[in-house]
Amino acid sequence: MSSSKEDGLSPEELRKRLYQTFKNRGVLDTLKVQLRNQLIQELKCPQEPAPRPVPDTNEPLLLLACNSIVSNHLVASGYEYTLSVFYPECGLSKDKILKREGLLQILKIHPASPHYSSMVNTESNDKGFLFSLLKHLTNDYHPSLCHDVETQTTSLSSYGESLVEKMKMIDKEYESVSFSDDRIFPFQSKLAAYRKETEAQMEAEMNTKLQHFKEVEIAKVRMEEKSKFHKEFDHLKQELERNYEMKTKVLMEREKNAIDRLQKQQEIEEKNIYLQRQAVLKDIEAVRNREDELRRRTEAFEQTCQTQAEKVQTTEELLRRRELAVKTMEDTYDQKLKNELSRYQLELKEEFIKRTESLTESENRNKEEAARIQKESAVINAALAEHDKARSELKRRQIELETAEQQISLLTQQNNVLKERLESTGDYLSLKRERAELQGQVELLKQQLEGAQEESRRLRAEIIRPSEAQLALQKELQRLQNARRVDEEDFNNQKQLLQMQLQSEVDRCAQLKAQLLEGEERSQWMTKHIDDVKAQLRQTQQGSVWCRLHV
Repeated sequence: MSSSKEDGLSPEELRKRLYQTFKNRGVLDTLKVQLRNQLIQELKCPQEPAPRPVPDTNEPLLLLACNSIVSNHLVASGYEYTLSVFYPECGLSKDKILKREGLLQILKIHPASPHYSSMVNTESNDKGFLFSLLKHLTNDYHPSLCHDVETQTTSLSSYGESLVEKMKMIDKEYESVSFSDDRIFPFQSKLAAYRKETEAQMEAEMNTKLQHFKEVEIAKVRMEEKSKFHKEFDHLKQELERNYEMKTKVLMEREKNAIDRLQKQQEIEEKNIYLQRQAVLKDIEAVRNREDELRRRTEAFEQTCQTQAEKVQTTEELLRRRELAVKTMEDTYDQKLKNELSRYQLELKEEFIKRTESLTESENRNKEEAARIQKESAVINAALAEHDKARSELKRRQIELETAEQQISLLTQQNNVLKERLESTGDYLSLKRERAELQGQVELLKQQLEGAQEESRRLRAEIIRPSEAQLALQKELQRLQNARRVDEEDFNNQKQLLQMQLQSEVDRCAQLKAQLLEGEERSQWMTKHIDDVKAQLRQTQQGSVWCRLHV
């Protein structure tokens, strides 16, 4: 699968994929650095070193300081490719690079100056020594001159180009330079040959690796497909064997069931045929028996027709007699019913007249008794008024008695006072006279009190004991109430008896009506029965005539 996909890719797509993979893995950057180093080495090897003037004692230190400043700037700015080219060109290493304090000493900046402290403290900003130096110089001085400097870098337009395009551009540039001035660059032929060899080796290695990768992947895919195919083949084989076994079992069972069904059907058919034969024989015997029965029935029918004709004649005579008897009974029942109804109506009228007379008499008596009771109630009311007067007189006497008792208590108090005076004074005779007078008054008051008490007792006895007229009125009232109660009971009893008699007469009338209806129904039934008998007689006569004609 992977080999087919790789074969389907175009050269441009394959080149782009390789470029992206090399770029992501960092191979492209390392190749660029290696090519630049090799290019510089190749450029240095054929050239002879030009004679340089002997520098002063301070020149190597200044050169080292310049190289250190440039390398610091490249590290701070992140120019790794340029730094990789700069180190071999200047012959420096990371150990020989000067630090910030050494550079400040070479520039003769005093440690106590603010520039020294600010440039030392700007290390945390990661801007580099050159940037901080230029910043301080621009802040302190304002130079009017400026210089443009060009560096060997790639343009922005060619940043996204592939490695192959860059190599082609380099080839074109060197070819143009070699054709224009072959004497200045004698190593171009060597570089081109070396480049071609490296390209050929790289292509051969890439082709071999790709071929090996394709073969390995194809072999893996084939092995996987083969194992999957074997597994699926085994699985399908097992499923087919199971299905075959199940189907064979089902077919065997179906065959057995079909054989059993056929045997059962044959047995059932044989039984049905045997039963049909027996049924046919039974039908033949039944037909013969029916013929015999028909003959017997025809003979019996002729005999019954004769007997029925005789019976019909006798029944007609009986029906005529019954009709006459029923008519006579109806007439007698109608006459009896009319007589009973007239008699019952007369009795009811007489009873109604008697009841109305008795009711009028009882009403008159009740009116007289009510008038008499009203008179007696007036007498009782008068007695009650007298009784109320006596009670008021008794209350008045009681009040007088209470006042007398109060006077007695006052007199006793006066007596006590007089006794005290008697003790205090010596006029015994005058006191004795006063005492006698007071005792006489007390006796008079006692007599009055006793008389008042006797009068109150008498009045109480009179109030408690009823008068003779009142007793007579009460007795008369009780007698009248008892008489009225007895009259009401008699009236209710008579009413119940009359209602019972009326109900019995109504029931008797209903019974007579029911008997009358039964007689009518019987007469109707007799007429219907007579009609039916006549119809049967006609049918028998017609049947006998038909039989005689056929015979």
